[in-house]
Amino acid sequence: MRKVVFEGRYITASTEEVDGHTYERVTLRAGIRVLPVKDDMILFIKEYRKHEQQSRLKLIGGWVDKREKNSLEIAQEELREEVSMSAKKWELFYTYNTPNQTIEENVDYFIARDLKKLSQQKNPDSDIIEEVVFLSREDVMEKLMKKEILWDKDMVAVLLFFHKISL
Repeated sequence: MRKVVFEGRYITASTEEVDGHTYERVTLRAGIRVLPVKDDMILFIKEYRKHEQQSRLKLIGGWVDKREKNSLEIAQEELREEVSMSAKKWELFYTYNTPNQTIEENVDYFIARDLKKLSQQKNPDSDIIEEVVFLSREDVMEKLMKKEILWDKDMVAVLLFFHKISL
């Protein structure tokens, strides 16, 4: 049986005894990522994250932290807040889910199409969006090779998307 040893807003740490061994587990709050698509390119943001003390290129994303909203509604909200855009067409493209793993995580990846620029929205987060850029598959691969974008689960979803549209 799991014993919670820490419970924060976004992270829960627990331990579990199995056959005389203590296993540690981290469970992350569910999240969303948005892949805004235009002309077979995906919009990325370059964001300065104060707690990381650096900027990085990344997908639009957030936590599913409002009980009254589902993951699609939060994805739509994040697109508005982070880049002042809306989209007419939304599709749940991929769900990354790792239940019963050492690190448990669930992230829904949405494709947003038919983008529309909105008047400047106030971003409630303290992170600073420095740049908004659409990247092609070739751009993404080049930036991954140069380590300008992190190799992570988000880039797996991006590469899956590019593979799907290039068939």
